[in-house]
Amino acid sequence: MTRYRNDVGLSEVIGFILLLGLVAAAFSMWMVYVVPVNGREAEIIQMDGVKDRFTDYKISLDSLWINNQSYVTVSTSFNLGTGGGNTQASGLFLPMLNPIASSAVIAIQDTRESMNITYRSAAVNTTTSRQYLMNSLQYQSQNYYWIQQQYEYQDGGVFLSQENRTICRVSPPISFVNNTDYNTTVDITPIQIAGGGSIGGNGPVRVDSRLRAMQTPQTQKTFWVNISVNVTDYSTALMWRGIFDDARRNGGITNTSWYSIGITPPSVTPGRAFINISGPYAGFQREDVSMTVRPVEYSVFLNNIAPMTF
Repeated sequence: MTRYRNDVGLSEVIGFILLLGLVAAAFSMWMVYVVPVNGREAEIIQMDGVKDRFTDYKISLDSLWINNQSYVTVSTSFNLGTGGGNTQASGLFLPMLNPIASSAVIAIQDTRESMNITYRSAAVNTTTSRQYLMNSLQYQSQNYYWIQQQYEYQDGGVFLSQENRTICRVSPPISFVNNTDYNTTVDITPIQIAGGGSIGGNGPVRVDSRLRAMQTPQTQKTFWVNISVNVTDYSTALMWRGIFDDARRNGGITNTSWYSIGITPPSVTPGRAFINISGPYAGFQREDVSMTVRPVEYSVFLNNIAPMTF
């Protein structure tokens, strides 16, 4: 009778240990497979939202200079990471069962990159060069489950950098147009942003941008126009070469005698991409390139949005 009671007690202990083992195995399977999948999905959704916010930001800023709304401020809110400033679940919903909330850094960067516009006209009878700095508003992810991505608003365009590659999401305002067989138009809006600082962590950040006084657009006839960018690396230079080539092709400039385009080798740092628009008449035969340059400047400020307590 005593042996029977001992066997019953032992079976209950063994059953309880087996039950604990099954629970631990289920927890382990959830943490190894389900949590990373949920975290990856949340970070992908977050970065898609960042892409949309940068596109909205560009549209908002473009509307100011297009409508000449000087000294008007527009505000855009960005969420840093998947945390969104909220605390993780607790109590019955154990934090370990949820993905770790990612963070991010948003900053106004002095990239030391620049756009250079060089041209020659009969009125000046010399080569003239103008340089425009290309500072940027950057969002750098700090993901745990998804690849690291950096979105950037620079010179009126939206760019994405990931895995040592840079692509153009939204093109900057650059146009090369074949008007007729005797004339080519070059229209460029160099957009510069002034400001500084960075904010990192979780939660929302407000970006306030104010259009400075509009400068008078410069329009004149030229023999040729050369547009080049000096950038940090070959990948970025390759992207800018693609931007120039797309603008040329979209504008109907297909005759290779009307333009030349190039890029520095991968071993050269910093990188450089350029396009030279000479029009139908090469050299100094005729001022067949109509150039318009309208510089735009913004003051940009970063503001941390802290929740208010009463």
